[in-house]
Amino acid sequence: MFELMQKLCGVLAPSGREYAMTETVKEMLTPFVDEVKVDVLGNVVGKICGTGGEEKKKILYLAHMDEVGFMVTYIESNGYIRFTNMGGPNLVSAAYQEVIFEYGTRGHIVPHTGSDGNLNYSTMVVDIGAKDKEDAKKYVKLGECFSALPHVTKLAGTMIGGRPLDDRIGCVILLEAAKAMKEARPYNDIYLAFTVQEETTANGATVSAFDIRPDIGIALDVCGTGDTIGAVPMETRCGDGAAILIRDSTLVADRELVNTMFAVAEEKGIRYQTEVYTHGGTDAVPMQKVALGAKAGVISIPMRYLHTSAEVLDLADAQACCELVVALSSHSF
Repeated sequence: MFELMQKLCGVLAPSGREYAMTETVKEMLTPFVDEVKVDVLGNVVGKICGTGGEEKKKILYLAHMDEVGFMVTYIESNGYIRFTNMGGPNLVSAAYQEVIFEYGTRGHIVPHTGSDGNLNYSTMVVDIGAKDKEDAKKYVKLGECFSALPHVTKLAGTMIGGRPLDDRIGCVILLEAAKAMKEARPYNDIYLAFTVQEETTANGATVSAFDIRPDIGIALDVCGTGDTIGAVPMETRCGDGAAILIRDSTLVADRELVNTMFAVAEEKGIRYQTEVYTHGGTDAVPMQKVALGAKAGVISIPMRYLHTSAEVLDLADAQACCELVVALSSHSF
């Protein structure tokens, strides 16, 4: 998993600009699925045909390929770059970070001199070292996206840190699950969708859900934890296993599906925990409401310091999530 994370995190994919990730994921997924396609938005969707009869279900798993980032809005006469957000990056973390633009230019996000720590999009610029506006325009285009430089580091035990772990870890889990399901065919028909634009619009998930019309839809994404200093009290912790969502700010998960997840995890000896989250949202929402809807839920990977350059998670939790995905794929719903 760590080697896969290194490869996927190294691919630049700000929300809405996931082209390189689309090609990378398609290449990695193809050997493990019966069918693979890329839709007009850039979602990568693989299908594994199940062995069940008429009672088998269509299960759609989603993990998003995009990351939080920024977009160029204006170039100052002195060559500094003004920008806005693509998704919800943490500005404290972004300050003084090295960034990379989609066409390869690099720079640093810096607050204005005298901004007194008041960090917002009107008090921060990117310095690419340009002499003036005309010089800057040789390197950066209006509307071009960029992100903080990616990196992944091994920490204590099975913990890793870096960016963009959100949601490259979900993509890694689905790739590992596909590999396992090729060796032991699932009972149900399984669709693995690697989606675009989750951090901004969720349009990628909407298109995939409408196309596939699943019976059951499960998003693989990260969630906040209650195990950091000053955190809002919350049961979910790094190292306690796969987090099964009850609700977040955008979704109340299907009760029957949640209970099935609990039961399958217990039966298979998969370490899990319960997630009740009062913030955030995932690609599960489009699956729940597109067309005639689907039973929707989320399997979460607990993560500290979301949307920063110091995201932290436990690969043991990710492994538990992968085991749960595989186990559910052969469950007779």
